[in-house]
Parts: sequence; structure tokens; C-alpha cells
Amino acid sequence: MAFFGAGFRRAAWLAPTWALALIALVHATHSGGAEPPPASTRAAEGLAAGLATPALPTHIPVTPPNYELLDADSDRPIRVLPAANPGRRVLVYLHGYCGDVNAVGAFVPAAAAHGTLLALLGDQPCKDKPGRFKWSSDAHALDQRIQRAIRLVNRAHGWDLDRSDVTLFGYSQGAVRAEALARYYAKRYPRLILGGPPRRLKVEHFKHVRTIAVFGGELEDTSAMVGGADDLIAAGFRARFFLLPGVDHGDFGGELAGNLALSEILEFVSAPAPAEEPPAPAKIAR
Repeated sequence: MAFFGAGFRRAAWLAPTWALALIALVHATHSGGAEPPPASTRAAEGLAAGLATPALPTHIPVTPPNYELLDADSDRPIRVLPAANPGRRVLVYLHGYCGDVNAVGAFVPAAAAHGTLLALLGDQPCKDKPGRFKWSSDAHALDQRIQRAIRLVNRAHGWDLDRSDVTLFGYSQGAVRAEALARYYAKRYPRLILGGPPRRLKVEHFKHVRTIAVFGGELEDTSAMVGGADDLIAAGFRARFFLLPGVDHGDFGGELAGNLALSEILEFVSAPAPAEEPPAPAKIAR
């Protein structure tokens, strides 16, 4: 899977004051790839020229989703992305540690083709990042929040989203919380998408889960992710690891690549499990 248009997206972020730095980079490339000066030297030169040293964006920007915000009384508003054809299928997204809930913008059409997406905010504010949240370890409270959110959305729209058949999508810390939900409430969450889980998955936590998709970025360490997926496959689970090329942790690669990747992942978790092979005939004693 390729990332088309990534250069143009990054270019849109460049400020005019960065032009000299870019020219220097191009010159170094065309002059044989000479080693650039140390970061301390570049910073000093920038300050001497009266310029701040900017940090290039590490993630491809995406358009924030056009969420419907549904009032949840004492809870934080529920973010709703309706399905293209709303039915019973529901996808619940759990963001990462102090992560951006707008990261969903990388795969809105793919999500809408799968079902109605609900995005919740973590239950603990991040003190150093106003407006961002993280998740506590209270799996029971999180399960109750999800179930209540689905009930409220159904009531508000007259829908019939299935609270007992949820596709659960957790990213980073959200993947850890999704694993906890699968451990204790698997019958409600038969399909899991675990993006960038920070630790190796434990097979015993997925006893009643139907399908598990695990994914990570090519530029991050995916050894524990691949190992966890392999453990699940070896234990007989329907599981698979997906690699997102050219991206680091917390990045879906922009809207084109993000939709391609999530379409493939959602197709995998939504497909019916293959029929079990009939048992081999018993040997006849002679």
C-alpha cells in the first residue's frame, strides 16, 4: 500500500521562514549527501540569523471528522459518525494516551461503510495537554460508558445499534483498554482492532473473541505487536497483523492511505469466520 500525495500534504505545512533550511537540505542532497552539521550548530546558526528552529510535523495532517456531538448529561459529549446506511453495526473508537480523537479523520469513509462510529474521550484529563484525555484502568466503568453511549445514540436517532455486537477499535493506550474489555466482556465485543498496542497481547485475554486485527507503523517497533498476533494465531484464533508502510506511531498515513488500510482491516474483522473443517474419521479398530 503506497502513500500517494504525502509530499504535497507535508508541503502545505511549511512556513516561509523555513525556506533557507529546505534549500540547505536540497543542496546537501545534490552535493553527494554530505553529513549535515550537528543539531546544536544548526540551532545556533538559526538563532544567529534571528530565526526560531521549527520542528517539522511528523504526522500527515487529516481533515477533522464532521462529528455530531451528542449530549451525555454528566459524561463528556459522544462523538457520532453515522454509517452510510445506518443499521445495527456499531464501531467504537478509543483514542491513545492524551491522543487526538480527530485522528478518525484519516478513515471516515471506511468507517461509514462498516457501520456507525462512536468515539469517546478518556476519563482522565491530561494536565499538560488541555483538551486531551487518557484512560483509567477501570474496565467496568468503560464498558458501562460504551453501553450507555449506544443507548443514548439509539434513543436520539431511533436507531437499533447492537450493544451486544460491537466492533471495538482501540489505539495505543486505547488498545490496552480494548484488551481489558475483551478479557471481561468479550461477548459484547467479538471483533477487535488493536492499533499500536504498546505491549505484547496476552492470549488468555481473548478467549471468547471472534476476530482480532493488530496493526502498527513501519517506522515504529512492531516486534511485540507481531509477536502477539502470532501468539493468537498459534492458539487457534482468527487474527492477523497489518503493517502500515512509511508511518510512525500515532499516524495512519493521511486520508488516502488511512482509508485503504482501515478498509482492509474492517473487511477482515467483519468477514464471517470460515466454516470449521469436519473432523477426520476415526480409525476403525481391526
